[in-house]
Amino acid sequence: MRALILALAAMPAGQAMADVQQVIASLPGDSEFEAPEALQTLAEGPAWLDLTIAPPLGPSVQREDGSWSGIVCNRHGEVSAKSVSVPTGSNHLLLEIRPGSPDRHAANMLSCNYAPAYSTDTDLGHVIRIKGCYFANSVSIPTAIQWILNPLPAGDCHAGD
Repeated sequence: MRALILALAAMPAGQAMADVQQVIASLPGDSEFEAPEALQTLAEGPAWLDLTIAPPLGPSVQREDGSWSGIVCNRHGEVSAKSVSVPTGSNHLLLEIRPGSPDRHAANMLSCNYAPAYSTDTDLGHVIRIKGCYFANSVSIPTAIQWILNPLPAGDCHAGD
């Protein structure tokens, strides 16, 4: 155990940064019924996530009281959620993101962002953005994989370096 700790301490900083996956994607993806490649190549471990989700897709959120609902973007800005279920475009890749507490996971954010391309007479026009530092865990289920992204402090993804 002591040798492992010493080996990690001696690891060059550049190599540690290389171990953080950059998962940047827009949903829906380019191919119908397929998740974007950045999500398909996700691996277990730390990941810097930056997802933009455009209509008609809309994630479901678990509120602090445990209830689930779709995100209603009646204004632009941050949205509070305990957990987010993201439609990836594929029935074979499921994604759940847990943003964590704002005081411990300040880099993690779920927001409704202004997008005039989606504006109508009844809708302000928005896309949903989820970003931050997470630890990706996979769960294999028959014919699919579910990714659960648990919150990490921003420093674990070298945010701000």
